[in-house]
Amino acid sequence: MNISLDDMMVFAAVVEQQSFTKAADILGLGKARVSQVVSRLESNLNTRLLHRTTRSLSLTEAGTLYYQKCREIQEIAYLANAEVQLDNSEPSGLIRISTPVGSHELVRLLSEFLQQYPKISLDIIESDGYQDLTEERCDIAIRASSALADSSLYAVKIGEFTDMLCASKRYLERFAPVTGIGDLAGMKWLSHAIVHGRKHLVLRNGQGQTTVLNKEPALSVRTTSMLRDFVLTGEGFAVMPSFVIENELKSGQIIRILPELHGVTVSLYAVYQHKTLMPRKVRALIDFFKLHPLSSPL
Repeated sequence: MNISLDDMMVFAAVVEQQSFTKAADILGLGKARVSQVVSRLESNLNTRLLHRTTRSLSLTEAGTLYYQKCREIQEIAYLANAEVQLDNSEPSGLIRISTPVGSHELVRLLSEFLQQYPKISLDIIESDGYQDLTEERCDIAIRASSALADSSLYAVKIGEFTDMLCASKRYLERFAPVTGIGDLAGMKWLSHAIVHGRKHLVLRNGQGQTTVLNKEPALSVRTTSMLRDFVLTGEGFAVMPSFVIENELKSGQIIRILPELHGVTVSLYAVYQHKTLMPRKVRALIDFFKLHPLSSPL
């Protein structure tokens, strides 16, 4: 069996680009040439690696395993070249970061990074949605999730937080003291559509037992900052991460209710696309996150 490393890298490019045409453009090859390489690989391996239709490509079970091995080889080659090159230049340039509404702790961390790397600048895009890193031309996305579904991305865990029940002081003044889940029935629920949906609210206690509040939200939004603003206006109660409302909690504008209950525990990740051929500026930030995880995103 004569399989070249170049052919394996061509196959990996097709998988990563989800297109023979795009892979050909990146590699500087003709589309027909790329197709021939993949067909030759399948013939030499005596197994199908890709399911092809006129509209899409998908990996077979064997293709998934083979692609993982191709990426491992890419990583080994990258590390070998990096060690030989001994590039001592200082990281510089612009890093584009997509992030949900930030905490003061995240701002502090990024400020420390900029002080350590004065030749690097940041372009920060605030969004609660999952931005496509390629389409948005982002180098890194800060994502809050209980699980990362996109296996094509790499991730570094940088913190963890738990949502809390809260409402503004002036909203709570209109009701009797909230002492149990039943007291929420007569109050307005303000929902984050992406996180909590629109039909019911799931809460947990310290023992992990689940309580479901079947209730239609009075208002549903798609950004955490807008949800915080509606809570402040006294429109109702919400479930939010405390790092978003830390100043309001300290000032007493927003009050935590039913502290024995909380929403889901969610991890905060720095997500990026490529381990190999990563710009030094991006590698510097990823390594910084590894050494300085958020100490208090909660």
